[in-house]
Amino acid sequence: MPHPQTIFAPRRLPCLALPLVALAFFLSGCTNDSAAYHIDGARHALSVERRQDYFWEKQMQLSVIVARLPECQRKHILQKTGARTAIELWQPGPGTYIFKIGQRAYVTETRTCQGFARLEEDPPGGYGDLLGTFRVVQGVFSFVPEKAREAPAASPETQATTPPG
Repeated sequence: MPHPQTIFAPRRLPCLALPLVALAFFLSGCTNDSAAYHIDGARHALSVERRQDYFWEKQMQLSVIVARLPECQRKHILQKTGARTAIELWQPGPGTYIFKIGQRAYVTETRTCQGFARLEEDPPGGYGDLLGTFRVVQGVFSFVPEKAREAPAASPETQATTPPG
């Protein structure tokens, strides 16, 4: 009968586990997440995807996925940016959207999902209506609608009243 130590080889276990621990360490800093703004349900939406392939990279690659299914869907590359950078979403007109990242802005559309361009200057009519912001909220990349950012109006019960007098 073989000796129990030769069957289990406990001395070799740390040597085999070391590459697995190293692999987990190298992959632990990678990020691939997204958040969506639903225009008309999940089939008509704009999604921002963030990707960081290696933990040592300081920036993340941003992409936008424009979808109006089943008619069209397309992925457009935006830019690299920091992990905590907010991306504003504006709507200057029906079916047209602007993503503003710091001083840079990109325009896209959902009619054909093909139109996409970096804006070299501010649009003549302005950016339109601010719909919300893609940003990290409590550690999760999310879309925060502009209405959710506004302070709620005080209700009649919470407003101070002056006594008649």
